[in-house]
Amino acid sequence: MLRKILVIIILFSVFKGYSQKTTGKVYADNKPMEGVLIINTTQNSMASTNAKGDFNFAANIGDSLVFSASFFKTQIIRVQEYHLNEVWVVELLENRNELDEVLLTGMSKAKEFSVAEYSKNFNNWLQKDIRDNPYAYSPQSSGDGIDVIALGKMILKGINNQKRNDNQAAKRFRILGLEELIVFFKKDDFFNEDLLRNQLAVSKKEEPTFFDYCQSQQIDSRLLDKKNQIRFLDFLLKRSDEFHDLAITEN
Repeated sequence: MLRKILVIIILFSVFKGYSQKTTGKVYADNKPMEGVLIINTTQNSMASTNAKGDFNFAANIGDSLVFSASFFKTQIIRVQEYHLNEVWVVELLENRNELDEVLLTGMSKAKEFSVAEYSKNFNNWLQKDIRDNPYAYSPQSSGDGIDVIALGKMILKGINNQKRNDNQAAKRFRILGLEELIVFFKKDDFFNEDLLRNQLAVSKKEEPTFFDYCQSQQIDSRLLDKKNQIRFLDFLLKRSDEFHDLAITEN
């Protein structure tokens, strides 16, 4: 009899542990935040806040919850007992660096000095001047002639600087290729077939078309970095909603 009671208690505890939910509200500047992405990284599940900033989804004590929204600092909270027993509040703080960066994009700024642009302009001017004044660049019998070697080094340095700056620009931004996106979903532990089927609601049949649609939106390759995982997930959720809306419209 005692053994049966212990078994019942254990089963009840396990069932209770897997059926717990956490309920709360997300605010920013004393206003409810709609569409805040909430990820339970422990259970690999996600949800988002409604128009009133409310959320309610599965969580257990010790789970890690990530709250993410554009232009706000990401918050990571470890679930405690009170998170499961009462409605709790998350306040998001503005990410001034990200906001300033976006605002400055639309403002006119003083043009910064560019070594690559300067070198290019100088090379263009030099080539034109050689064409217009070839005699000035002919070897001279006296020691006052132009130093061709030094001039060559100057031109070569300008070309190398331009290449170096071009390479740095390529590292800062590059559009992700379709094949890269497909391979990434095959190899990554989080962005995988399970996420496609269960979180993005993309079927096996829809998968190629969905990847084509995502790639057409010109994905920044930097989103694949681990530090940008939340942003990439937010991007995919939005593309998934758009993709399904388009499918409904076409049907």
